[in-house]
Amino acid sequence: MNRDNTVDLGVVQIHKKVIGDIAAASIKEVPGVELATFGIIGPIAEAFGYKNFPAVSVTVDKESQVSLEIRVIIYYGMNIPVVARQIQDVIQRAVEDAVDINLKEINVNVQAIERPERSA
Repeated sequence: MNRDNTVDLGVVQIHKKVIGDIAAASIKEVPGVELATFGIIGPIAEAFGYKNFPAVSVTVDKESQVSLEIRVIIYYGMNIPVVARQIQDVIQRAVEDAVDINLKEINVNVQAIERPERSA
């Protein structure tokens, strides 16, 4: 008696916001980088527990390939091309590990260069 022990439980769908959240969280692994912020609404929403990452855009094309655009601020003195490549590597690894999809492209858009705040 040969039985198949697999059960089809349905389809798993992952919202593109989840991919954006993973990308935003993985940025913290790259030193000298932070997500670009837009106005005062983001910090207020986060204070109430709402995640809003306008600096991360996720698009899905006709062939169901996923692309990311991430807008960042890089600290003064960092090598921008090297840091941008680190961002791409960290995001790719995080997304592949978490949701098991290959990203078509990860575009890094440097919005500003800032001096890091010194701790007292």
